[in-house]
Amino acid sequence: MDSIIYEALGIGLLLGTLLGLTGAGGSLVALPLLLSLHLPLRDAVGVSLGAVGLSALIGAVGRWRAGDVHLTPVMLLAASGLPGSWIGQQLGQLISEFWLVLGFCVLVLWSAWRMWSNARLPEHIKDQPLQRGMLVFIGFWVGILSGLMGVGGGFLIVPALLWFSPLSMLAATATSMAVIALVSGAGFLMYLGTAQPPVQLLTGLIAGGACGVLLGNKLATRLGGPILQRIFAIMLLSVSLSLAAQKLLNLPF
Repeated sequence: MDSIIYEALGIGLLLGTLLGLTGAGGSLVALPLLLSLHLPLRDAVGVSLGAVGLSALIGAVGRWRAGDVHLTPVMLLAASGLPGSWIGQQLGQLISEFWLVLGFCVLVLWSAWRMWSNARLPEHIKDQPLQRGMLVFIGFWVGILSGLMGVGGGFLIVPALLWFSPLSMLAATATSMAVIALVSGAGFLMYLGTAQPPVQLLTGLIAGGACGVLLGNKLATRLGGPILQRIFAIMLLSVSLSLAAQKLLNLPF
């Protein structure tokens, strides 16, 4: 079991760093890696929610102190995302693992394409008004995806905040972490009501995630930019292809 702790620390460090850097993507990488440890899909989803939620909370607190977290978008997205998360978990019990994994792979590929495309966009749209209705709509679907596939939804939240609010990229990533902390954290608590995740695995993920998100926060304020987004897109592409090979095509991993 000691090896599981080290693997969990590594996975947590990676997901936390990505979360701090981009406000997204930690769970898109964590879930396939958890599945590679031969966890059942439902447990991998639940554990991913817990690790991502707590890592996002730690990251959001640090960015809150810097003034980057904006409460109105957080409340709009979280209030609509919480019921969506419950719906997603109920749907997850009705859909076979094959279709869930296939849907996750498609979602990751789409996210990689969006991340690559967004690298060419300007960081901030001046005087963009806060469109509350769109944020509520997106928050609901973020919640469903969170409950269904164990993803935090930052890959949808960050672009939504850039398109439908006056926030800059730095503020959007920080606000996204606050939303992920609330929605993923609530999803994890619902998962705990009917399951008992491996304690060593969860502890390692949380410890690694906490360190990673603090590192990612520091890097985000110094680096950022299109190069990081494209590196992240390439990482997502490789994750999706490896997961498809392992779970859908039954190829050795």
